[in-house]
Amino acid sequence: MTSTGPSGSPTGPDDDGEVARLKAEIDRLKEESKTSDRGRRPGWWRPVVAGLLIAVAALLAPVSVLATWASGQIEDTDRYLETVAPLAKDPAVQDAIAARVEQVVFSYLDLESVTEQLVEAINSQDLPPRVASTLEAAAVPLAAAIRNFVSDRIHDLVRSDAFEQAWVEANRTAHSELVAALLGEGGGSVTVDRGSVSVNLATLINTVKQQLTDAGFGIADRIPEVQASFTIVESAELSKVQMLLGFLNDLATWLPVVGLTLLAVAIMVSRDRRRAVLAAGLAVAAAMLLLGASLNIIRPFYLDALPASSSPEAAGAVYDQLVSFIRIALRGLLVVALTVAVAAWLSAPTGAGAATRGGIARAIAAVRARGPMAGLQSSRVGVFLAEYRTPVRVGVIGTAALIYLLQAHPTGATALTVVIGTVVCLLIVELLAESGTASPVAAGESRED
Repeated sequence: MTSTGPSGSPTGPDDDGEVARLKAEIDRLKEESKTSDRGRRPGWWRPVVAGLLIAVAALLAPVSVLATWASGQIEDTDRYLETVAPLAKDPAVQDAIAARVEQVVFSYLDLESVTEQLVEAINSQDLPPRVASTLEAAAVPLAAAIRNFVSDRIHDLVRSDAFEQAWVEANRTAHSELVAALLGEGGGSVTVDRGSVSVNLATLINTVKQQLTDAGFGIADRIPEVQASFTIVESAELSKVQMLLGFLNDLATWLPVVGLTLLAVAIMVSRDRRRAVLAAGLAVAAAMLLLGASLNIIRPFYLDALPASSSPEAAGAVYDQLVSFIRIALRGLLVVALTVAVAAWLSAPTGAGAATRGGIARAIAAVRARGPMAGLQSSRVGVFLAEYRTPVRVGVIGTAALIYLLQAHPTGATALTVVIGTVVCLLIVELLAESGTASPVAAGESRED
């Protein structure tokens, strides 16, 4: 059966169904608008208190990230090794360590003096004048060649897999001492002195000495047992950093809980809870952006404050690696906060959010209309999803949140993957649920015809 539309053209059951669906959607939006207006609870104090709580929670968010980072570096050796291990492969750090080892080695070898003594000893053998003068002229190039030989051995060592393994093991052993140093206790192979944190290079120098001796370079035996060090962090404000790290380590456990509690209370007391969720998401996202910008701003000031004797490239590499896990954590939280804000925006009963949600609904309806062409036929799964759509949505979102929370150290990529996967799952639920309910009706109409 067909009916005639306003223009006189025939309309079928599908057109009537679409018109009815659009009318139902309009009625639903009107009802949501009325419900939203009724849902705004009275009380001038509600937006004030909610705004204050959201602001405090947003300010606590960067501190929570820093506290979690500090706790991970202090209490988790494996986490600390994940931070410092890549430094062994960084060319700037390798060059800085090699330069420091060379400085110590050459201070004991004194190659120029050794070469002069060698030339004098040979000249004492009554050599012909021409040979003696040639030997004296070769003294400087000979010293340079020996220096290059020793330097090559040192650079080969710091670029080898053996050095990388030794670096990791040395840091594993020194972790507790480094933590003590950062907390102001010091001692052992990691020391704090005049605003710097340094690692002892004695083991590395002894390895260089052994390799030179094995290569037939006997004067390497002149190198004694030394306690040379390589500076990891240097700052005149290190004492303040030590106090800050100790404070953050104490806060790591409960500070995130306090922040989430403040946000929950703010949403509960707010006049419009949807807007409170939107404001909370945007505030936390802004706080994460501020933290990331602060890390970038601090970097040049830190490097400019270093003494002239330090390597800016190596110091920059160390700084970037130390704060890398802070950046990873803030990116993950940034993605989550923006996702919450977008979800709250899309749930608006009117305005741009509602219009966008309506566009998404129309797109899903268009795809659903082609369901039979794509093989989306009525099934028990479709009927089940249509009947229990809301619990299924809650289950999908809850599972996604659980997956994210179970990650030991979620990254921005992890959060984005979870968000995209959740959106895809929800779209599939909508498509299958609608196709599961549409087909029986269509089948019934065809039987009546």
